[in-house]
Amino acid sequence: MNWLTIARRDFTDARRSKILALAIGLFVALVAVVLGTSSTSGPDASENALWTIHGIAIWLMPIVILVIGYLSIAGERETGRIKYLLGLPNTRWEVILGKFLSRSVVSVLAVVLSMGIGGILLLALYPSFPVGKLAAMTAAMAVFAVVYTAIAVGVSALTASRARAMGSVIGIYVFFTVYWIVPQVNPINSISYVVENLLGLPEQENLYEFIFHLSPSFAYSRLVNGTIFERVENGATLPGTDAPFYLQEWFMPFILLGWVVLMLGVGYLRFRDAELG
Repeated sequence: MNWLTIARRDFTDARRSKILALAIGLFVALVAVVLGTSSTSGPDASENALWTIHGIAIWLMPIVILVIGYLSIAGERETGRIKYLLGLPNTRWEVILGKFLSRSVVSVLAVVLSMGIGGILLLALYPSFPVGKLAAMTAAMAVFAVVYTAIAVGVSALTASRARAMGSVIGIYVFFTVYWIVPQVNPINSISYVVENLLGLPEQENLYEFIFHLSPSFAYSRLVNGTIFERVENGATLPGTDAPFYLQEWFMPFILLGWVVLMLGVGYLRFRDAELG
């Protein structure tokens, strides 16, 4: 058994446990509710509806994806099945890679199916059908899902129990989504206070913006808002074309890729040396 076999088996287990059905159901409900309740009049109605889906997905998708993946390895360790996986034999890296692949497939399938249904609703209910924006948004959401899958699997590899894995993913969700926009204490305000008030240094606007976009949710938001919808995002200013390269839309995928590499790498290093009991 190698990483691909592990992925196939884990995907089958996820399907049997209704994880795939749950993810699809939640994403389809999001798309259907937004498209069914948004205004269908006006030349920009369909684009506005897609933008609303994007805005809600920033909050809903991370928690759903984290739930899909947080037990991928920690659950196996808690039940003792991890010894069976490693005794076939498989390397610990193959286990992580297989789990990441299978949970990514689950997440991407949920995104693609829900947006496919969204396309049908757009075609049936709205005066225009922005096929380009729909396709681009679907691809961006799929990438976003893969990023949070890597975070979930990485956390699962770092922890040895269901409770620790759950607490960790909840903490990540709250920190990188909720805290990121809380007035007065969000990263921009917190870092600016340290830099300007405590250290007495001049304003470092580019630094504040870069730190803000280190959140995978808001790096994704910056990418989608700037490239697909060409709108200003809430919570941070939209840098102009003369901004440093690390604040440009094209750099956001590198931040997202960095999260994938970081979480899978750190998770592997911890899992590689873990005592499995």
